[in-house]
Amino acid sequence: MERFKDLTLLFLAIVLAMVMYLVPIDRVLGATTATVTVNATPAFVTLTVAPDTWDVNGITGSGAASTGTTYYSNPLGDVLIPSDPIVDGECRFTITNGSTVATNLTVDFGDFFGGMTMINSDAGTSAATEFGAFSWNSGDTTYAGNRTIAMVTGSDYMHSNLAGSTNIKWGLTILTRTDAWTNATLMQSTVTVTSTVAY
Repeated sequence: MERFKDLTLLFLAIVLAMVMYLVPIDRVLGATTATVTVNATPAFVTLTVAPDTWDVNGITGSGAASTGTTYYSNPLGDVLIPSDPIVDGECRFTITNGSTVATNLTVDFGDFFGGMTMINSDAGTSAATEFGAFSWNSGDTTYAGNRTIAMVTGSDYMHSNLAGSTNIKWGLTILTRTDAWTNATLMQSTVTVTSTVAY
């Protein structure tokens, strides 16, 4: 009987060894790996501006700019200062914002070329051969308090933290040079609107 018991134990040991040999370890241990899905949504920034031209004193005026005069891109009148607060109807331009994240908007106003000299003072003031410029947007509480000096480069933000996919109306002001024109040749400048991610 004792011998039969020993043979049974030996048989069971052999069967167990065979089972362990035939069954892969990973089936015995369960899951030894796991995966993580990593998603990355781009902080996509894009905008368009319309209309893309402004004839100074050409909205309700003659289209000819005088020296030493302040003009606004106000659809209600070229020399009509925006109200407090500024409303959509006083803003010529619309920024269509296709950005997926909040952005900051900067408006830079280059020097005029192709006719009389008109250099941006970068101070919002005019003088002989120099003009001043500002940008502003709908929703500003006050024109005087919220307008931003539009310099050639490096202007402060016209609007901060604009929500993604939110459009905004805005405008420009120019204070023309103080000394007299000596010809009537068309001058042109380029205004650049820049949108950057608001961190």
